[in-house]
Amino acid sequence: MKSSTAILGQAQEAVSHEELRTFVVRFRQKRPDVSLYSAVLPFRDLRGRCRPDTYRYDHRQGYQRPLTPSRLRHVSAYLREEEGMLPTSLLLCIRQPDHASFEPAEIDSVCGEPGLLTIPAGVTMWLVDGQHRLFGLERALTKDKADWVADYPVPVTIIDGIDAYEEMRYFHVVNTRQKGVPTDVVDRHLLTMREAEGAALLEREGERSYLRGRATMFCDVLNSDPASPWYGTIIMPGEKRRPHHLVRQHGMVTSLDPMVRDAFVKRLTDEEAGKLLLNYWGAARDRWQSAFEEPQEYVIQKALGAGALHQILPDALEICRSADDFSREKMADILAEIGRSAGFWHSERGHYMVRQSGARYVKALAEYLRSRLPRPVLRRL
Repeated sequence: MKSSTAILGQAQEAVSHEELRTFVVRFRQKRPDVSLYSAVLPFRDLRGRCRPDTYRYDHRQGYQRPLTPSRLRHVSAYLREEEGMLPTSLLLCIRQPDHASFEPAEIDSVCGEPGLLTIPAGVTMWLVDGQHRLFGLERALTKDKADWVADYPVPVTIIDGIDAYEEMRYFHVVNTRQKGVPTDVVDRHLLTMREAEGAALLEREGERSYLRGRATMFCDVLNSDPASPWYGTIIMPGEKRRPHHLVRQHGMVTSLDPMVRDAFVKRLTDEEAGKLLLNYWGAARDRWQSAFEEPQEYVIQKALGAGALHQILPDALEICRSADDFSREKMADILAEIGRSAGFWHSERGHYMVRQSGARYVKALAEYLRSRLPRPVLRRL
């Protein structure tokens, strides 16, 4: 927290005692007494003029969360090392009784009124939305020594004509009613980036996102191969649930995490690992055929079953490695060692663990299955 406090302090020390004059477009929406101004300002003109109203134990009227140092680092790194585009406007507020003055320009405009906005010296523009973007720029300029950031063009929308309470209401609406990107769509983003950038995505987004993109690719393998027990049964983004659907894409992607994190699988090509995954599920269908013939009556193709079987997949692959045999037949022999019939997986009459739900029981079921797999042979200990 010290680093973010220091950055905030540096920004406040940089306050300009001169008025700010800039070309804007003025418009009004529902309320005729509230003016909104759209502009693009160099970052240097915003330094020292903007302030977040942070909630603290000694300032309970504040509404902003404290600055998060890691988010400031990420913004700075994104500006300096990646695309560096921040196209979304900061939302700023000039609180009553402070006001800006506006001089209309003699320019015809279809929507909005062009003109010159003057903000008096010493007037604070309160940050309603975008504090991490703004102070990420401050960090890039002052701590990371990116001098060019002083001239970085920042789009802003300035509200003039409301008080502190109404400002807090705007913050509440902006931050609680907007819907984030669905997780299954994020899966697709990461897969697309992985396909475009390859291993470079590791450095840009980190291993977790890279592996999630790979898991999404394996999910597509299971859903698109006619030989797969999962063929056409995974609900993809934008699809409506149909009677034949069994799990959602993101649930399958999440369940594949133990596979994509396995050291052996990491060394395989996508094609090789995809074939092993299809062999594994083909072997599971061979072993517990009736459970796959009536998937709605059994849990083997639901979140619990898929999650548990994917957790023990690295163990099965280790046994295959020791035998130098990764065939579907070998994997079926390994699963046969578990010694359970298809009835084990029945959602009503099966083992008590398959009649539960939640991550806790996925892990417990995986441990139960793992304990019944063939033990490793330590030939020369």
